Amino acid sequence: MGPDSCSSALVCLSGGVDSTAALLQCSRLFSSVRAVYVQTGHRTPPEQAYESCRQLGIEFSVADARVLFNTQIKQFTLDAYRSGITPNPCALCNARVKLAVPFSMLGHGECLVTGHYAGNSVSTLERGMDSTKDQSYFLSLVPGEILDRCFFPLAKSHKGDVRAEVLESGLPFLERESQDLCFQRAGAGVPGDVVDTDGNTVGRHNGLDSYTPGQRKGFGAHNGRKYVVRLDILRNRLIIGEEEYLYSEYCILNSINWLNKPVEEKFTCMVQIRYRKTAVPADVFLNGDGTQVVVKFHRSQKAVAPGQVGVMFLSDSVIGGGIIDRYEGDTYA
Repeated sequence: MGPDSCSSALVCLSGGVDSTAALLQCSRLFSSVRAVYVQTGHRTPPEQAYESCRQLGIEFSVADARVLFNTQIKQFTLDAYRSGITPNPCALCNARVKLAVPFSMLGHGECLVTGHYAGNSVSTLERGMDSTKDQSYFLSLVPGEILDRCFFPLAKSHKGDVRAEVLESGLPFLERESQDLCFQRAGAGVPGDVVDTDGNTVGRHNGLDSYTPGQRKGFGAHNGRKYVVRLDILRNRLIIGEEEYLYSEYCILNSINWLNKPVEEKFTCMVQIRYRKTAVPADVFLNGDGTQVVVKFHRSQKAVAPGQVGVMFLSDSVIGGGIIDRYEGDTYA
């Protein structure tokens, strides 16, 4: 959606430079604009958000999503860490809270606007033009019915230009960018053994919830460079080893959010397994109902972490995203 297909806009406003730029652009593109701050924790809307709306003559409101965030994101994330997997709360939050709540507020003919660096059209999600800021990965779990009502005005913008535009407008914005976990992982984990790939005990860990595959620190000094290879939840053991043990030929994607589901049971696409990792070619095998797929990478990938988001791309379009799990089945041809 966009100004060609809707007359009004609801802008998700955090007070940061990107959402402020989206607000500014919408004030020029739409006949009617309102803004909402989705509150997920103790932080209240920053004064910059109020002031930007005041200067532009835009209605500003706060949506209290704290209970939903605590149950759908915070508790889920803490439980996941305790289960020895590495979740991606930001991607989950976009799908379940940050876009879902304002989506429920939309009126007839109103589109939902955010400051994400991504593009979309009907039933598609595409990479943003600024490859250093592209956020399609973090939006891959957002249901298609929500994306179909979204407009991303920064889709073809570069970060430097966005900042310059807001500075020139005189609108205030927060200088900091939110990149860290927005809640504390309270409580200590259960200590256990650190073992090597041969099963020898070589040390102690302070709780598996502090580790993720590929990690190189936090488990003591050992001969040579060692990495976290796997978390053994059943026996509360941290398995470490050389880099060669980090590589996986396969993984599973669960709970897939299909945006453009292929009709073939096997297809080839690009798969991205972490935000800062480059998408790589892989063969994908669908199960019966398509809620789960097996991914066979053309080249084994390092530190494939269960719980992280795996995103499937055809060219620059997202066809689906899911949650990574370890594959322990038969070899696929």
